[in-house]
Amino acid sequence: MPCPWPVTVHHAERIVDLELPGRSFFKFASPCPFMVDPPVIDGSIAEWTHAHRMPDLCGIDGKEPFAEFYMAWNEDGLYFAFDVLGDAAVVVESKRPLRGDGLQLWVDTRDVRDAHRASRFCHHFYFLPGKGKRRAVGGQIRLRRAGAHSRMNESRDLSVATKSRWKGYTMEIHIPAHALTGFDPEENSRLGFTYLLRDRKLGRQFWSADEPLPVAYDPSLWGTVVLAK
Repeated sequence: MPCPWPVTVHHAERIVDLELPGRSFFKFASPCPFMVDPPVIDGSIAEWTHAHRMPDLCGIDGKEPFAEFYMAWNEDGLYFAFDVLGDAAVVVESKRPLRGDGLQLWVDTRDVRDAHRASRFCHHFYFLPGKGKRRAVGGQIRLRRAGAHSRMNESRDLSVATKSRWKGYTMEIHIPAHALTGFDPEENSRLGFTYLLRDRKLGRQFWSADEPLPVAYDPSLWGTVVLAK
């Protein structure tokens, strides 16, 4: 479904029509539930309930999601899980992790809504699914055009696991508090957040905005999660 408002860009005597997702024109906030007993990061989503499921925003653009996405928190950090329900391709490019299939997460521990450049409180993580003998892996990359950068984390700082099925797969993730610069739920319970899940067969599933908008490095295009307790 194209953007409900026509967007026309004039560039070098060319006219380019952009189809922007309708949800890009709105601001979203969703509660993130507290999880007393953290899940074992083994790739199973058996410990996750409907209460942890993030709201599906795909319907705003007339699309159906191909994955269910879950999120929770406690003092030890943030927890995520998702369930890819379709016939996933799972084509991973470990040397170019943003080009292949997998999940990308953006987190701003200060949720500054009017900033177009990332601060040291902004983070960009990626998680690649495992398949066969290949294990799932996570990592962090620097945000482009950032005014300042967060402390970079090694892959070993991030916990991730995948379970494969005949069709689809599940993944669990833990980003510990020490890997999130400025993470302090007592002082600030609002986080800037968005995600992008890519699969070569199933497409792109995202939360707040997607290309051609610069969501990869502009925190003002992210949504908000409120750490509820």
